[in-house]
Amino acid sequence: MKKKIIVIFILMLVANCRIPAQKNNIKVETINKAKLEEIIKNRNGKILLLNLWATWCIPCRQEFPDIVKLSKEYKKKTLEIIAISLDYPEDIKTKIIPFLNSHNSDFKVYVNNFKNDEELINFIDPKFTGAIPATVIYDSTGKKSLFIEGKKSYLEFKEAVDRVLEK
Repeated sequence: MKKKIIVIFILMLVANCRIPAQKNNIKVETINKAKLEEIIKNRNGKILLLNLWATWCIPCRQEFPDIVKLSKEYKKKTLEIIAISLDYPEDIKTKIIPFLNSHNSDFKVYVNNFKNDEELINFIDPKFTGAIPATVIYDSTGKKSLFIEGKKSYLEFKEAVDRVLEK
């Protein structure tokens, strides 16, 4: 009888213990022109894929899993991926981090904090219309190699990255 009571007690303890769901320890900071210039300048031998997106942008949301997949594939290679959300900084906890967690994002994400949209657009590329998603790939020296506007697939990103890596 004692053994049954102990077993029941242990089962009740185990049943009441909840293991918290694993979440990425994601931190999202704001980024301005000076900080982005520094990131681009200090490549440490890696190329950079910079993606501009927003949680409210349907094509951005559709291509995001492909960028996450690319990040996981190239994690140990000479590629760094960062993304800049064009959401508002006050949306970090309520929209951006939940979105990143739902996609198991493992690369650094920032929120736009440029002086204005025009400053960001001109910094990214003179041909940039401001439409998102948009992606820029910089070589290992920080030189802009490719500017891609519009939603792309995993294979299109992979081909673009491989072209820059081969240079």
